Amino acid sequence: MIKYIKNIISIFKSENILSVRGATTISSDSKIEVEDKTTNLLNTIIDSNNINKNNILFIIFSTTDDIKSYYPATVARTKLNLNNTALFSTEEPNINGSLKNCIRVLLVYKDSNNKLPKYIYQEGAKNLRN
Repeated sequence: MIKYIKNIISIFKSENILSVRGATTISSDSKIEVEDKTTNLLNTIIDSNNINKNNILFIIFSTTDDIKSYYPATVARTKLNLNNTALFSTEEPNINGSLKNCIRVLLVYKDSNNKLPKYIYQEGAKNLRN
């Protein structure tokens, strides 16, 4: 147990724990579109922030209540081979006037650099950051 705690402490001393957010929208609720848009969003987040996939600690996905065809977390596991990464899915609250058909991502990773992450907003979700 002490060794485990020392390992955790060493991670926090040697690595910065960073998070990056992103979102995209789909035009229709289909497995293919969820796969395509989620894959593109995750690859862009990872590439734009020079993230080593082995350094991803966990990813939280949220979707609006109109997306029912497929889990974005399953896309991460199957298309990006993130089989050993903790992935969690949840549903966004249904707020009047909120963006529909939206997939949001919160990716938490460790990095030895002290750089600000670049958030990625694609498709109709670009308006979320204006």
